[in-house]
Amino acid sequence: MKLSVIVPVYNVEPYLRKCLESLANQTLEDMEVIVVNDGSPDGSQKIIDEFTADYPKRVIGLIKENGGQASARNLALQYAKGQYIGFVDGDDWVDTEMFETMYNKALSEQADIVICNTMDHYDDHIVYHRQSDVGKLRKCGSVCNKIFRKDMIGSVRFPEGLWYEDLCFGVKLLMQTEKIAYCEEHFYHALNRQGSTMNNNNSKKNLDMLTVMTDIVDYMHEHNLDDKYGYDLEYMMIEHILITSINRVSEQKNPDKEKIIRELRNYVLKYYPNFQSDKAFKEFKKNQRIIAVLNGYGLHNLSKILLFIKKKISRG
Repeated sequence: MKLSVIVPVYNVEPYLRKCLESLANQTLEDMEVIVVNDGSPDGSQKIIDEFTADYPKRVIGLIKENGGQASARNLALQYAKGQYIGFVDGDDWVDTEMFETMYNKALSEQADIVICNTMDHYDDHIVYHRQSDVGKLRKCGSVCNKIFRKDMIGSVRFPEGLWYEDLCFGVKLLMQTEKIAYCEEHFYHALNRQGSTMNNNNSKKNLDMLTVMTDIVDYMHEHNLDDKYGYDLEYMMIEHILITSINRVSEQKNPDKEKIIRELRNYVLKYYPNFQSDKAFKEFKKNQRIIAVLNGYGLHNLSKILLFIKKKISRG
């Protein structure tokens, strides 16, 4: 089989039909869609049953107790038969030619990983992301715009019970190969909605980023990759922790947020106490460098004001 696409499902009933329609109608032949109901209490299973009945040669349904998105993906990896593996979230959708184009690209360039561009859909606007514009390990925000050669995945799995499992899984695989190909089309459509991991008020779970980063550091040590990817690691820590995570937590109303921000900041400073003098820091845009420095010195409330002003100006 050419390709397996894994779809974890939990409380996405209003969006699931659109997602599965985009996968059932893929132009690529000889592919399977493994849909895992992760103990979803809504009506998602009824929709899954419809698609397994209507597309018995393409859509496979699995049911498990709730354990989180990572556990659902890990279960499906045990059953996947495809030469390449892809992932789609149950509230997102893809263009119908996405996987045929990416699979053909993998064959023509003998690639272990193929990456396409993405679109983030908000209530009132769309943000386009071009993956080939960023450095190798920084392409890892999501696994959903990628296909991975199954043989290279090996024993690598998503860390269960944590947020940011995509980052952990994807970075490990990206570190394994230089055979990476790109599709310039914006094939993947991500729905940004309230209640998602990135839109929440659970400050403490943002500390999962530190667990994930530590796992990546340990993986680099174990495979003697420190010299090769140490620069990229510093960039990721600045981007994902010092900028993104702290900015996200500072917007929340959780009473523990100041303590959480302090832990996030101290983690980066433990590894890079003089980050603002390093080459990786200087690669960021000027406004990002300002935010990183402010957050690094505990001035995240000032960062929040600057970001609010920037957003108001950009929205007109």
